[in-house]
Amino acid sequence: MNDKKQLALEISLHPYLFDHRFEGRAVLPAVEAMQLLAVSTRSELPNLSVSCMRDGAFDKFLFLDDLADPAATAAINEVAVDPGGAVRAKLLTRNRLKTAGLTRLKEHVRLTFDKPADQPVRIPAFGEVSELTGSIFSISADQLYAELVPFGPAYQNIDGDLNISEKGAVAHLHCPSGADSSRQPLGSPFALDAAFHAACVWGQRFAGIVAFPVAFGERVVFQPVRPGRRCLSRVIPLRCKSHPPVLFFDIWIYTEEGQPCEAVRGLRMQDVSGGRWQPPQWVRKEMM
Repeated sequence: MNDKKQLALEISLHPYLFDHRFEGRAVLPAVEAMQLLAVSTRSELPNLSVSCMRDGAFDKFLFLDDLADPAATAAINEVAVDPGGAVRAKLLTRNRLKTAGLTRLKEHVRLTFDKPADQPVRIPAFGEVSELTGSIFSISADQLYAELVPFGPAYQNIDGDLNISEKGAVAHLHCPSGADSSRQPLGSPFALDAAFHAACVWGQRFAGIVAFPVAFGERVVFQPVRPGRRCLSRVIPLRCKSHPPVLFFDIWIYTEEGQPCEAVRGLRMQDVSGGRWQPPQWVRKEMM
């Protein structure tokens, strides 16, 4: 494949997806979008490894109600192979405008499937990531999902208390069972989604913003997290810049037995609500 190729992308509107909402509208989670692109791209290029992704960006929400009428909106995976072998994939929608005969392409997600770096990623020891230092603030999962990350039950996958300090966050996660593992080359999407929640809460406490993931430098899946498993995630803040704040994190996910599952490095998170979403006062302890 030398040129760009557009592949039809079927997005099944499973009921659980409607628990993932932004300002009252269900949106396709970033983790589901990455999974869709991995499945679609590998169906076109069967020998492609999808375990390493680079230069990811989540540019625009894909609202699920826009997909309810396939005659009006079609989802596409635009695939292109670079000369060096990396494969670029984009999740696009083609929207038919009311003006007869006109369509518009909108880009929602892009990423590049690539070989792992020549210099292997240093995987922190399990004990190194599971022990959180600093002044620890604990938040119960019930309070977290009631007041800080108000998603529906399908996306309430932090278990017990979330522990955060200025050094990061540690969360115990569970991945609902019942999903088709054969259709999940990246593993259960619920593990990384819940880790994003932990990073969001860190941003609410220490930066005073409700931040969503908008980009990442690299994601590596060492072993897919299968449905029904429990995991531990560590969120490591890297830096915060500009005003309003833009936050950067590394995220590590391990099995409860200490085996590494995946890492996201250089995760970028920021407020996408235009300031309409604000953290409650009780959680704030801003460092800036």
